[in-house]
Amino acid sequence: MAATSWMGQRLSGRAARAVLREHRRANARKRGWSRDIARLMLVASVLVLAVLAVEIGRKAVTILGHSAAQHSVEIVG
Repeated sequence: MAATSWMGQRLSGRAARAVLREHRRANARKRGWSRDIARLMLVASVLVLAVLAVEIGRKAVTILGHSAAQHSVEIVG
């Protein structure tokens, strides 16, 4: 029995490594999902910023256009 007593420890070590491997795989999947969500949020925020930049540009063009129209009108009395 003494010659084979190490086998029980070896099997439990294998089981422990298998459990650890499964935990690592689960954590890797979670990190993958987290990265995908982070990428999606980044793309959404860049799109929102692009839309805001376009709207600010349109507003600036409108204001400049109205300003130019007001200065081009001369009142001759």
